[in-house]
Amino acid sequence: MRRRDLVAGLLGGIAVALAMLMSISAPFHAVSVAAEARDVEVNAALIREIQFMLSRLGIDPGPIDGIAGQQTLRAVGKFQAQSGLPAGDLVSGGKISAVFLERLRSEASRAILGREKRPGEAPEPQAASPSPVAVTPPQPTAPAPDPFAACTFNPGDFRIGATEYTPDKFLQVGFDGSTARAVASLTTRLDEARQIAGSIGGSALGEVQRQARILAYFSCRLKIEQGSDAKK
Repeated sequence: MRRRDLVAGLLGGIAVALAMLMSISAPFHAVSVAAEARDVEVNAALIREIQFMLSRLGIDPGPIDGIAGQQTLRAVGKFQAQSGLPAGDLVSGGKISAVFLERLRSEASRAILGREKRPGEAPEPQAASPSPVAVTPPQPTAPAPDPFAACTFNPGDFRIGATEYTPDKFLQVGFDGSTARAVASLTTRLDEARQIAGSIGGSALGEVQRQARILAYFSCRLKIEQGSDAKK
């Protein structure tokens, strides 16, 4: 499956994160009988939400791109098996069990809340590190200078599920290596995300800030590339 839409895992994840915040704000309770009697129509936005929630539970769905590919279907099946739910297909335009969706939202919400440090909570004790053993490392070959060294970034911003992407890999997979295309797309998606997050605030604003850092990095790269082209 072509992963041209990888960037939805980071920028498109804004809309998914906002939907998750709404789920987190609701109290955790048993799935109602009414929910068991209805199914939910599947579209690209719902698939992205499901992918986002699975990744928060440590079940890698692949890119958060709104496409129900084989990796996403395997992740859905794994969650259904772990939760004792009947197997069901995830097909765009089809139906998905409301019971499955409620269970997934509840578990993902608990996982996210469990990672947040509560006020006054003491830090976790750090395990004692073993004494380092002096080893003479081999002399590495000097790497080629990085033309984009002046553009700083946070490696964690490029994490999708259990996969760590480098900025270069993110650019190649998501935009065929075009920095200009990446900046244009990221700018549009970020503007849309800011409008949505402005009415919710809280953790949603943190997600927007993460997307803004990614855009700032690629904007910096684009200026360097344009400057190099002008000198030729």
